[in-house]
Amino acid sequence: MITALPVFLPLAFMIFALLFRHYHGREYIAVAASGLNVLLSVFLVFKVHQTGMISVQMGDWPAPYGITLIADRFSALMVLVASIVFMAAMAYSVHSLDTRRKSFGFYMFSFGILMGVNGSFLAGDIFNLYVWFEVMLMASFILMSHGGDRNQLEGSIKYLILNLISSFLFVAGIGLLYGKLGTLNMADIAQKLMNFGTMPSELNPAFILIFVGFAIKGALVPFFFWLPASYHTPPPVVTALFAGLLTKVGIYSLIRFYTLFFHQNAEFWQPLVLLVAVLSMVIGVITATSQFEFRKVLSFHIISQVGYVVMGLGFFTVAGLAGAIFFLAHNMISKTNAFLVAGYVHKQKGTLDLKTLGDFYKQHPLWAVFFFISAFSLAGLPPLSGFIGKYLLIKAGIEAEYTIIALIALFVGFFTLFSMVKIWMEVFWKKTPENEEITIKKEQNEIPENVRWMTWASGAMALIIVLAGVFATPVVDYCTQAAQSLINPEEYINFVLKGQ
Repeated sequence: MITALPVFLPLAFMIFALLFRHYHGREYIAVAASGLNVLLSVFLVFKVHQTGMISVQMGDWPAPYGITLIADRFSALMVLVASIVFMAAMAYSVHSLDTRRKSFGFYMFSFGILMGVNGSFLAGDIFNLYVWFEVMLMASFILMSHGGDRNQLEGSIKYLILNLISSFLFVAGIGLLYGKLGTLNMADIAQKLMNFGTMPSELNPAFILIFVGFAIKGALVPFFFWLPASYHTPPPVVTALFAGLLTKVGIYSLIRFYTLFFHQNAEFWQPLVLLVAVLSMVIGVITATSQFEFRKVLSFHIISQVGYVVMGLGFFTVAGLAGAIFFLAHNMISKTNAFLVAGYVHKQKGTLDLKTLGDFYKQHPLWAVFFFISAFSLAGLPPLSGFIGKYLLIKAGIEAEYTIIALIALFVGFFTLFSMVKIWMEVFWKKTPENEEITIKKEQNEIPENVRWMTWASGAMALIIVLAGVFATPVVDYCTQAAQSLINPEEYINFVLKGQ
């Protein structure tokens, strides 16, 4: 039953938040509930690491007929990292979000996102993966426009339209797949494809539709443009939550589908996946260098960073997948914290325009350290977690004889470093431009001047980034074991269908 608890805990809090939406201490209960979710996720990882996999068949209907929730090493790690990101966002919101938004259901819809994310990571059949995607997206649609500011509404329309198209393509692919195979259980589909020997060509339209759906949700090139057009519009804590979780669910799903299904037609899918990865890395990072708004720079880098993960998937070796898993986990933490720092800058200065900012290192040295750790982890500097992730991926590429792609990834890393140095110089190092008056815009209800919870949240994330780099060996070993299970899906198939 522990497999289902990461879904039921957010649901229980949503019911509480709905019934007691005007309760004064709701933010502290949200932080406590998110802390409980972290403890539950730690226990889930420990349990899975001991046994290899755990699952639950809802209603005691045996697979492939019932609803399967399954946790292997990969999904359990994603649930844990998502819980850490979520708890940091909830703690940060205590002193960063205005009272009006808190009272209009921010915490209820945030836990809706968590429920959808955890359900997606644990889903054992395709239709329920789609359902959890929609749970997550419905909550995110509301948070994207939460507050009703003009910029938010403009960004939310773009976000809504593209994600609805993605959902339509996904469910259309599911329908085609069910029509051909008569099942939607992922283990059952994988077993039937193995029995075919060669993937039937009539399944290609279904898988292509699903792939495009995941590519849109994961913000991969050429389907990325909705993300930088919308992620800079909501409150910073919402952006941080989205950056750490939403696109990563799409990339997780792509990894799951590739290792179970797509690899059986590697001649077609491997070149396509590697091409998308390279284009995402290059276009994302080059576009980021031309931006002069703090959150827009970071938003374009999301596109580039997910390209690294897909690159490791495209190598389809144990080393490549282990690097992809480690890099995905690192990026969820580092990217979230970079957005949290951006939120603090906005709180203090009232703007995120790089040209009008400056002197932040002198005024707020602790937050400068937080940004330095997060940004230069994203750039891949040692001894931070980003360095380990990029090292694993580049090494895996060279070993798999994809040397040119590995060199492109290294080249992209230099551009990432350039972008992070630009933010550092413009925001933290240079003097504030003379005659530049910056007015801090207050919400209708005052945002608390206290920043204690914001500092704790960002500081904890920065500490995790450092520890994951310095003490990376056990994490890398865990990711390697997860990658070995993904490369050899027979264990997953037998566990779901035969319980062994």
